[in-house]
Amino acid sequence: MATLRQDANGNFRSRVRLPDQVREEYGRLYGPRVEAKFFAPASVGLHGAKQKFREWEAEVVSRIAAIRAAQRGEGIDLTRKEALGLAGEWYNWFVTRHEDNPGEPERWEMQWWALVDAMLEHAPDEVRAEPIRDLKWTRDPEVRAGIRPVLADRGHTAQFLADRGIALANAARTLFLDCMLDNYGPALLLLERRAKGDYEPDELPNSFPPFSPRNSGNLTPRQLFDAWVKSKQPAQSTIESWKTVFNALERDFPDRASSTIKPDEAQEWLDNLITEERSPFTVRNTWLRATRTVFKWGIKRKLVTSNVFADAVVDVPRRRKLRPKYFYEGERTTILKAATAVTNIDNPDDAARRWVPWVLAYTGARPQEITQLRGSDVRQVEGIWTANLTPEAGVGKSGQARLVPLHDHLIEQGFLDFVRGVGDGPLFYKARLTKTANSDPTKQPKLPAAQVRQRLASWVREIGVKDEHLSPNHAWRHTFKLIGRRFEERETLLDHICGHTPATEGGKYGEATLSDLADVIRRFPRYEVGE
Repeated sequence: MATLRQDANGNFRSRVRLPDQVREEYGRLYGPRVEAKFFAPASVGLHGAKQKFREWEAEVVSRIAAIRAAQRGEGIDLTRKEALGLAGEWYNWFVTRHEDNPGEPERWEMQWWALVDAMLEHAPDEVRAEPIRDLKWTRDPEVRAGIRPVLADRGHTAQFLADRGIALANAARTLFLDCMLDNYGPALLLLERRAKGDYEPDELPNSFPPFSPRNSGNLTPRQLFDAWVKSKQPAQSTIESWKTVFNALERDFPDRASSTIKPDEAQEWLDNLITEERSPFTVRNTWLRATRTVFKWGIKRKLVTSNVFADAVVDVPRRRKLRPKYFYEGERTTILKAATAVTNIDNPDDAARRWVPWVLAYTGARPQEITQLRGSDVRQVEGIWTANLTPEAGVGKSGQARLVPLHDHLIEQGFLDFVRGVGDGPLFYKARLTKTANSDPTKQPKLPAAQVRQRLASWVREIGVKDEHLSPNHAWRHTFKLIGRRFEERETLLDHICGHTPATEGGKYGEATLSDLADVIRRFPRYEVGE
């Protein structure tokens, strides 16, 4: 397992030792023969580095798996149509790698004649004595057998297949290389034209059949997503968000298997998602992330043949920061004063308005961690009243529970009395009957805690905190950190209370004690909102 670390200069690094059995082949394809190494500059930030690290790690794992599968002879079989489709995938891959910077025309002319010379070594004697304008002889079985190793090397086919996580059976590999030979020459000639400045549209890709081998299962995008959900069991909030993505993908590619979608189609689809209502940031962080993640998983499970979103790009303009992410003093006073004014809390929504803002203000928790809180989660541990923020209550971003001490001001206001009055169940919504454990997670309704969170956000807007550049619930996390840093120098304690991942690897060592956390909460200043 690779671990992301920061060096003394703040740069992000990782390394993974390559298995002995794949080192030689991995080195031949990608360079490293002992370790695969990751590097990201400090300027990308922790979040950006983590995302790049996950992509790098998945790519290394996919490459190793493909090499091992090929070594074991466990590759897939192909029909001729499938081999032609895969050769088309290779053609697009090979051309795309070079056409932006093709170099000098002579480079590709020399490769063309080198291919012809290599084939002539295996050609019949009568061919060598004649002009070679008619290349029908290149289909001679002996010529094909002799040229395949050269073609595989010059066309970088091993890297192409490994990048896509594809392993071919021996017969399928032979068929693929024969189909590829028919397109290798046109690829070289096209790149020669590009080197001369000719960028007329290339019509050849339109002639290739889509690559969708029988082994891939021919899953539609939505079926692929459902399989991923069943295997990975992500948070319900992720299912709800990403389900929209794959429903749209299936709608826009009707009657298409996931493996038939081409990289250029995927890129065009993403480009068209950007509208006045849907920003490039949303498309990149939700739509591209969802498709890239699920297709990457599909490669590992041999449910798709390639990740057509792996190289897709969504350009996001630098976001303008028009205000801080925390509440100004007047905004937090408005919210907490309105919350205190709610006296009848028989209705769960009213109870949420009364208590959730105050609990968020004194814990820095994620809003849904509090809207899903249960009475049984509020308990005394080591003589300290705490809230157990656990994914058992609904969702948890980290998948880990944590105890957060309750502020004395919350207790003085009667929060514990409220909890006792509700009992062990949900504090801010009515418990409902759940479906059986075998029900489809992709068809579950929105979690009630999420609905409470959304209604609470609308209420905050209604009482006067209307700034659209401010999150009406999440801003409490930023406010808690802002105030906490004024009196607490140990950032790791604030991180633990908020459920943030420590900024450094060393910060993960030595868990904070409950008494340490309680001391931080005890010193956290009270919010004074007046009468």
